[in-house]
Amino acid sequence: MKHGLIVIALIAAVLAGTVQGVFAAEKSCTLDVAGMTCDSCVKHVQDALKKVEGVKSASVDIKGKSASVVFLDEKTSPDKLAAAVTEAGYEAKVKK
Repeated sequence: MKHGLIVIALIAAVLAGTVQGVFAAEKSCTLDVAGMTCDSCVKHVQDALKKVEGVKSASVDIKGKSASVVFLDEKTSPDKLAAAVTEAGYEAKVKK
């Protein structure tokens, strides 16, 4: 009985659109980011990444010239994240 109620509640939530990313896997990637010269650049890159749908967190390291991102694979991809940073005015590529 308890399992049945959980299944019904999950189905209702999905149908109502309240469970976002329930079937998406949480992934992470690192981007090489060139062109950052100050703390303002770090914030600009971080803000660009956080605006991408599906991004759970983004951390930018100016000394390491990189960004670490946790995202839902159903919503975005490493290439889309790099494109968002490039669109913000920095050179970015997915670290292999």
